[in-house]
Amino acid sequence: MNRNMNIIASALCLCFLLAPQMIAHGGFEHVQGTVVKVDNNVLTVKTTKGDVAVKLNAKTEITKENHAAQVVDLKAGTRVVVEVPEEDKTRTAHSVKIGVATAPAKAAKAKQK
Repeated sequence: MNRNMNIIASALCLCFLLAPQMIAHGGFEHVQGTVVKVDNNVLTVKTTKGDVAVKLNAKTEITKENHAAQVVDLKAGTRVVVEVPEEDKTRTAHSVKIGVATAPAKAAKAKQK
C-alpha cells in the first residue's frame, strides 16, 4: 500500500511541476528566430533548429511594440516570435510579434551609417 501511495504522490508532483509549462504555451507553438523571407504570404523564420515556414492570412495579427504592424515590416534579419495554433495542420500564424532592437544594437546600426 505504501508503494502505491508513493507512486501516486510522485505522479501528482510531476503533474504540478509540468502544469505551468503546459499552460504557458496556451495551445500555441512558438516559433522564435529571425525572418529569412516573406513570399506569397509564407513567412520563413530561421530558428535554432532550422528554417520554419508559416502561412500568413488576413486574420494574422502582426505587432511591433504592442502596435499594429504590416507584412512589409517583416524584413530579413528581423527578430520575431510567431504563434501557431498547435492543432492547425496548415501552420497558419495566429500572431507575429516583431522584436525591437536593443540600445546596443541600435547604436551599432547607427555607427555603420
